[in-house]
Amino acid sequence: MLKRHLLKSSIEKLGQRYFSIRIAQRQIDKNLQTADDIDANSHKNSSIDKSNRDFIERLYTRPKQVRNEPFIKGLFKGEYLYDYLKFPEYEHAIFSESLDKHVKAIQNYIKCSNYAKIIDPKGNFSLEAISDFRSLGLFSKCASIEYNGSELDSTGFARLIEETAAYPSLALNLISTQALVAKSILTYGTKEQKDKYLPQITRGEVNAGFCYSEINNSSDPANFDLLTRIGSVKNEKIYTLNGQKSWVTLLSNENIDDAVLVTFAKSQSEMSDNLSAFVLSAKTPGVSIQKQLSNQNGLSFYQVNFKQVVLNKENVLGEYTKGFEMSNRILEESRFLIGAVCIGLLKHLYKQIIDFSIRTHRFDKSISEFPIVKSRLATIEHKLYTMESMVYLTAGIIDTYQIPDVGSESALTKIFCTETLRECAIICLDIMAMSQFNSLDEQTRKYITDIGYLVNALNTNDLLRLNVATNGLVLSGAEFGEELGKLRNPLKYPGFVLKQILANHKLIRSAQKKIPEYFYLWEHVHPSLQEPVSILERSAVKLMMAAKSTIINHGREVIENQVPLGMLADMAMHIYAMNSAIARASRSYSIGLPNSQHEVALVFVQCKESGRVVDELHADIVSSRGGEGLNNTKLNIANNVLKVKDHAATHSISRNF
Repeated sequence: MLKRHLLKSSIEKLGQRYFSIRIAQRQIDKNLQTADDIDANSHKNSSIDKSNRDFIERLYTRPKQVRNEPFIKGLFKGEYLYDYLKFPEYEHAIFSESLDKHVKAIQNYIKCSNYAKIIDPKGNFSLEAISDFRSLGLFSKCASIEYNGSELDSTGFARLIEETAAYPSLALNLISTQALVAKSILTYGTKEQKDKYLPQITRGEVNAGFCYSEINNSSDPANFDLLTRIGSVKNEKIYTLNGQKSWVTLLSNENIDDAVLVTFAKSQSEMSDNLSAFVLSAKTPGVSIQKQLSNQNGLSFYQVNFKQVVLNKENVLGEYTKGFEMSNRILEESRFLIGAVCIGLLKHLYKQIIDFSIRTHRFDKSISEFPIVKSRLATIEHKLYTMESMVYLTAGIIDTYQIPDVGSESALTKIFCTETLRECAIICLDIMAMSQFNSLDEQTRKYITDIGYLVNALNTNDLLRLNVATNGLVLSGAEFGEELGKLRNPLKYPGFVLKQILANHKLIRSAQKKIPEYFYLWEHVHPSLQEPVSILERSAVKLMMAAKSTIINHGREVIENQVPLGMLADMAMHIYAMNSAIARASRSYSIGLPNSQHEVALVFVQCKESGRVVDELHADIVSSRGGEGLNNTKLNIANNVLKVKDHAATHSISRNF
């Protein structure tokens, strides 16, 4: 379970989080040597430095826990893991100081650069910019020091992605290069594979592409067209790949021919259709790459063709036929980074809107004094706060465990952040009205149009919703299977059904109290957050009840009824949003961070809004049995439209004469 601290306590009681340990150790060694050179009588100081080095070493060697109890999946079973109400924090100043150096280097570069310098006239990153990226070490932030890396943890890398999101195309490329390709090789590759590919990637000498999606099958591995056939040459196994991959992100079109590719192929065998992973160079005979799409802002997608590509065991990444588990883990631990991109882009836009509101005057006063403008700015403020909270809580979970189970949390973070970015961007443009066409800088105008790429990156949001809800309902069914089976047969078990109706009524009354008495969440946060945490608790109870109701209403056909699944996922998403914001504000208020009272106010607004959404979704799920409910009406409307293959309503000026 996630180990975090609400209050600053002794270093021995802090969590497992650590960041850039070896860099800090290397810096201490350097300081030690400098002290010896300057002062021959520095025995005392050397002892202090050695003590610091020993302290860092102890932090580094402290073992992580193996696996966490997943938060979202637990909610579907009626469990609430209280440790997720404790927001993660760095356990020593040396970690945050080290991260600050990385962040400031990127901030200074972006401040001193402009769009024309970074993006060339063809819409690619300029050669000068790519050289600058290498100098900044942007391609090596996640790799271990052994391979020229900075060894950032997920929190540190998310923070850097947030800064590079002033150019979202750069941030997306870095996610593909490091969080997907380099991490795949680092996690599952052999020593020989790491030595061969990682140094080239971390130095920025070659491109790196993660080949997963396909043009006809999107990200559905069960129907992948890229197939691998096992053969033998001179008693050595060979693997022949045929097919293609689409939407592969590569940084530029200057050196794509020698890119390092990680791809996933389905076994072409009557005995098995498992997925396997391979790592290879784009120079491998039979591999060809062609541009598929470009946003003209540095982001290019390519189609990679594999025609009779012959590989051997040196190209197999991880265990053969275990590619599905590998790809799942890599993608699950990377999706939340899309949220970090959204945060960086929204902050860049938000700052311009604030400045615009202050300096723009209408009716003899600044529009920043208009209540409607203030209301819209407040909306962006609390949503941005919640986005940050979700991203860095998820990052903290990943950093704490060896094999973190964060698939649902990471997916919901990505969904919330991308859709909130789209909503807030519209609010910003509404505030600017026609001025958006001449007041926003060229860079921002171009990247606002690219929000759609973020929404669909690393799986579409609707598909992620279905996955989250399906995984949750599987556990809910296992937990309440006997109970739900009886409830689906009320005539056979009338006494049990009546008993459950009374129990549910009592549960609802308990959850509706000013201080709910089911999970007792108020005991785990600062007292100033009692009202928001009460909303959170009521929402968690309603999710559990909605999950039961969905299984009762649809039974084994629940997977085919996608609308209630999407609604359950949205309920879970808003609960995770409330939990993340409350945990962060509780920590801030408890340790006395500046503007912590402002954070509490943001949490109040977010919980009111999310609680209202959860209430509406719960009511519609419960009423959906027997053809009732809003979404059943929507399905009937859609059937009419599909029947006539057009807008089904008669024109507004038509009449019967």
